[in-house]
Order: sequence, then C-alpha cells, then structure tokens
Amino acid sequence: MKRRTFIAGVGTTSTLFLAGCNSNGDDSGLSTETSSGETTTGTGGTTSGTGSTSTTSGADETSSETTTDSETTTDGETTTDSSGTTTAESKTVSFGEHATVADDLSVAVTEANTSDSYSHNGTTDEADDDSTYLLVSFETKNTGGSSQSLPDDASLSLHANGNEYGMTDSAKSAWKEYVSSDVNGNGSSSKTVAFDVPKDALASLGVTVTLSYTDSGSKKQIRWSME
Repeated sequence: MKRRTFIAGVGTTSTLFLAGCNSNGDDSGLSTETSSGETTTGTGGTTSGTGSTSTTSGADETSSETTTDSETTTDGETTTDSSGTTTAESKTVSFGEHATVADDLSVAVTEANTSDSYSHNGTTDEADDDSTYLLVSFETKNTGGSSQSLPDDASLSLHANGNEYGMTDSAKSAWKEYVSSDVNGNGSSSKTVAFDVPKDALASLGVTVTLSYTDSGSKKQIRWSME
C-alpha cells in the first residue's frame, strides 16, 4: 500500500510542508485527549451593512451577503426566493488553522495525505486503479469547562479542479460518530476521514475542504484552502 503526504507539519504560521512517507490509512491511531488550561485564540473577519460587504483580518476571510431577489446564489451557496431573506456566511482559512464553530469550540484541518486504502472499525475501503483517497485529519478543541460536540448537521465536502467529491462509506460512518461524540472541557478530539478522488484531481493546489453547518438558523461554511 502506498501513501503520500499531501499536507503535513502545519505550524502556527500555517506553513505547508510537502513530503513523502509510508504508512497505512487506518484512522484508529487518532485518539481523544484532555489537557488542563488549553486555550486557543484567533482573529476572525466581521461583516456588516446592507447588500454585500466583507472585511478580512489576518489569514481569515469572512464574507456575508443578504439577498431578497428570486434565485440568487451567494458565496455561501445559499439561495432565497421572494418570500424571505437569507443570509449566508462563509469563512476561508489556511490548513492547520482553527476556526470557531460555537462558543469555546473550534475545528481545524491538520493534515491531508493520499492513500490507496482507508480503514475504520474493521472495514477497509480500497481505491480503484484510476482514483486515490485523500485522508483528511480534523481536530476539534474545546476551551470551555463543560463537554460539547460539533453541530448535529455538520457535513464535509471536498472541491478540487472545480469538482466536488464525497467521502467513502466507511468515512461517512466515522464522521457521523465524530460529530455525535462530545469533546471534554479543556480537551481536544481528532478524526481522519477519506475522500474518493481521481488521481489527477490533486495535481494542482486548488483543493478545498468545506465544513457546512447551521448556527441559530443560519447556514455557515468554513473552507480550508491550500491556495
């Protein structure tokens, strides 16, 4: 089995190191750990005004758009009709950078590797000859005093070369378990999932992993981009 490191060793400066390594695609090596006094900080973007406005700060990029026209699509891939107004928000951050999804709860894409297989709970998926798996590792940090979990409807997608790709069946099961599991207060939890993509889809750096979820009735997205 072959596995190539796609993104790894991301430090506090969000620098990407590309290298080669050999290992398996089993997600069982990732565990939940609790630490005392762990904190995370970051500067996010803000939005305000009527129509379409956006501001950026540091590596975060936040966009917000309010629409009332029929069949209008915003940057957050949200549509509205004449019966109401919808606000869609999206934030783009660097690989390795944590983004807030709730009070005291943040998530980051910490690593991504290519592999010809992926294993979870005793089930192993094998990539076809003309495809490969992109194994993406997530880390969720809880800096609050009580346990909490990701939003119930949190979902993942991968975009490369203008196309969207989904997770393998085993990875979907692993992600569902991860979303429903609590992260202990002042602790963190990690999980690796697999996306099935054509081998030539990762030839460029135009790869984005998107986390979509709903917060207080508003659809939100966080995108981790290699660009």
